[in-house]
This record gives sequence, C-alpha cells and structure tokens, in this order.
Amino acid sequence: MAHQETSLPHTGIATFCKAPFVPDLSDCKADVVVMGVPYDGATAMRPGSRQAPRAIRDASTRFGFLGKENSRGFYDINRDRQLLESVRIVDTGDADVIYYERERNFRLIGEKVRSILGCGAVPMVLGGDHSISYPVLRAFESVGDLTIVLIDAHLDYKDELMGLKYTNNSPMRRAHELPFVKQILNFGIRGIKSTDRDVRESLEAGNLVFSNYDVFEQGVGVLIDQCPENVGNYYVSIDIDGLDPSIAPGTESPEAEGLSVTHVKQILAGLAERGRLVGVDLVELNPYLDHSELTAHISAQLLIETIATGQWGASG
Repeated sequence: MAHQETSLPHTGIATFCKAPFVPDLSDCKADVVVMGVPYDGATAMRPGSRQAPRAIRDASTRFGFLGKENSRGFYDINRDRQLLESVRIVDTGDADVIYYERERNFRLIGEKVRSILGCGAVPMVLGGDHSISYPVLRAFESVGDLTIVLIDAHLDYKDELMGLKYTNNSPMRRAHELPFVKQILNFGIRGIKSTDRDVRESLEAGNLVFSNYDVFEQGVGVLIDQCPENVGNYYVSIDIDGLDPSIAPGTESPEAEGLSVTHVKQILAGLAERGRLVGVDLVELNPYLDHSELTAHISAQLLIETIATGQWGASG
C-alpha cells in the first residue's frame, strides 16, 4: 500500500502553518519568515502573552497546507482569487528572550529580524506584549522610509510611565522617534486609557488617528481615502485588543466596542493598494484568558490574511 502523508493538524511539530523549521537563515530562500518573541515583561496587568507564539502556532496547524513547499495557497470566495499560491513560508523559531535583560532582548530580536530582511523575506512576528514591536521596527532601518499601520484599542504613544520609556504603553512613541518612520496610521482607538494628551501629541507628530466610531460611522473606505495616496513601505502591527472582545476575548486589556475581523480585512485591503507590505506583527494575545482558543485561531487567520492581502513582491 502506498504511503500517503495526511499531515493532520495534531501531528508533527507545530510550526506556523506546519511550515519548515529553519533556525539558520544564512542561506534561506523564503518569501515569509515567521519568528516568535515570547515576552510579556512590560505588561502592566495580566501577564500571559509570553505563551502566545506557541498558541498561535498550534492554532495555525489547521492551515498546514500553506506551509508546504509549492503550496497551492487558498481560494478566497469573496475575491474569487487563489491567494498565497507558491509562496514559501518558513518558521525560524523564537528570539531567545530573558527576564529583565532589555538591551540583550532588543539586540537578539533585532538580529533575528535583520537576518529575515537580509534574505529578502517579509518578517511575520508573533508577540508577546506590544513592547516587542519597537525592537522589531528598529531593525527596519535598511528598508528606508516606513509607515506603521496600527490596529489597536490604544495609541501606545505615552512618552513614559513612572519614568519607564519601554513599556507596553510606549512602543509607538519610541517607534515614531526612529528617523526612518515617517507616519503612524492608527485604526480602532477607543476606551478610556488613551488620554487627550496622547491623541494630541500623536496628531501633532503628523500621525492619523481613527477611532472605532470613525470606522463604524464613516466606513473604512472613507478613512483609507484620508491616508496618503502613496503609503510606500508599510508595517502592520495588530494588537488583538483592537478587535471587539466578544470575538477576541483572550487579551490583557480588552476594550468594548471594538473592530470586527471584516473591518481589519478592509483596512488591510485598502492599504495594499497604496503601498508595499514589509512586515507584520501580532501582539497581546493571552492564551490563559482565551475561551475555546478563539482568539488564537483568529490571530492565526489574521496573520495569513495580512500577508495574502499585502503587495510585497511575491506571487499571490
């Protein structure tokens, strides 16, 4: 009887979409490279997002066909298109982060991201709390001018918190201080944690801030029309608390009246017509708070949708 590989979701090693594990990127030929940053030391309230890279990888095994060499990708019925066909995804494992060693963590995260960019691939980063976005973005200096697209309930634009500048509250402020980051496009901001000062200072810095009600009342299309016609190179940071907690409950700091998956997909599709996707991260998933692993599965699918939608030079 001929051997037939079934590759069921619960078999084998849980890399992202069951893609090949490639720890050494020195001779890597891939379109997308997945890396994890299992760190939540900057979380103020409910820790647990350090476990998110494993949870997202586990959830992604149901899409294991995307990790195969010469993958046929997947069919999108709404666009009547085959997406991610022949796109090669590999998983390079996690940055070896450690407690309390911020500079060491930043260095290791940056080295791993630069290795991914060095082999011409798009980094897909699995957080971790949102503080990990800054050292990831810091490694994009070779890409040139960069626009950040933030899907989040919070601006994360505080200058400091109790004298600390690298907390979960400040990654976008630190990122905007990088000389090559030209603008942040914020979608879904809401709740009572972002202050008027945060909003004012972000707007004064030239960023765009769209609240949840802007999305609900004006529609994504109208907001995209307010974005630059040529966004250029852009990086997507998805804080899972940008979604409504009824559909993504597993997060440290949930805020009611959030965005839907449809809203996020519309934002991604609109921006794809205006620029080139160069990287993506997804942060703030807390598996300990995740009912029925719902948030992990949504997270895995949103990451796939991001790379499938973005224009970044690969087929599909």
